[in-house]
Amino acid sequence: MVSLLAAARDGRSGGEHLASGRGTVDRVRLPGGKCVFVRKYRRGGFARYFVSDLYLIRPERPFRELVVTETARAAGCPVPTVLAVAVEDVGPCYRGWIVTEAIDDVRPLIDAWLARDNADKPELLRRVGAAIRSLHDAGVYHVDLTGHNVIVRSDGRPVILDFDRGFFGAPRDARHTQRGLDRFWRSMTKLCGRADRPLEAAQRSWLEQGYGS
Repeated sequence: MVSLLAAARDGRSGGEHLASGRGTVDRVRLPGGKCVFVRKYRRGGFARYFVSDLYLIRPERPFRELVVTETARAAGCPVPTVLAVAVEDVGPCYRGWIVTEAIDDVRPLIDAWLARDNADKPELLRRVGAAIRSLHDAGVYHVDLTGHNVIVRSDGRPVILDFDRGFFGAPRDARHTQRGLDRFWRSMTKLCGRADRPLEAAQRSWLEQGYGS
């Protein structure tokens, strides 16, 4: 991990560059065949026009994401395993990286949804609702649930990715739970609209059935 992160810092991880949110993720095959994802933390919003990868506020984002993700994993939530994090001090600021396991034979939820037969779609959304519920039962809240950072295994089991800016709260806090479900549904509505496959309002009940089960 040390060698891998040192290479990523120097821009020579040797992996495949994949688009992801505000930047890219490198998919790197390690000696022995295991694949991992290496992600550098990059700024979004207006601040990215001035500084792309430096942060000031602590505790550092890689360590916060490590703690949130591992808390969710220890509670049995469907999340990837964090293998390493790194922080490089740059004066009063820092840069950060995170390494997570690569899960094989998966696809983004939005792709799985568009490819599913209508008869299979209710169960898919129910499983996603149950996965989100498991986070909230553990007091873990994801601030950016979308159709891209929920992925689906070949057997239909969902996995929730990217806990950057995730946080802890009281289990099943009504305000946080509703905000998370609304954010997820807005994302799915937007992505399905782009694909000219609009969601129906009644389909949200499948998500909520899984969440409440």
